[in-house]
Amino acid sequence: MPKVWLIGVTVFVAALVVAGLVVALVTTRDVDLLPAGSPEGAVQRYLLALEDGSYDEAYDYLSASTKALCSRTQFLRYASYREVRDVSMTLEDTRRFDSSAVVVARVTVFDIEPTLQPQEYSYEQTFDLRLEAGQWRLVSPDYWCPPFK
Repeated sequence: MPKVWLIGVTVFVAALVVAGLVVALVTTRDVDLLPAGSPEGAVQRYLLALEDGSYDEAYDYLSASTKALCSRTQFLRYASYREVRDVSMTLEDTRRFDSSAVVVARVTVFDIEPTLQPQEYSYEQTFDLRLEAGQWRLVSPDYWCPPFK
């Protein structure tokens, strides 16, 4: 019986070490900023602000029409409940039109299950942007601030 217990503790410690390495690799990635005046750069800075908990800064990346539907207070309340961490985004495609753009990114989520097994899954996220006063702004990101009626 003591041998089984020792093996169980060893497996548990090894799983903790692996989980720690996964978390360390995910959280220590350097971020190369995309150009500030581009739609991709606006999306990246918006998401980085959310990740850092700079919700006021993230709110400033919203379009005027989105801000009219979602007050700063509503956005701050809702965004503070969401977590943006252990996530990696890869630019997939950008389509620009006259004063609008669509940015498509591949989102990869790194998670550790209760069994301490690292998991990873991906999905596509589409961001609609509008050019306002020379700045790219996100239009209706209802996944961060659903319409309140």
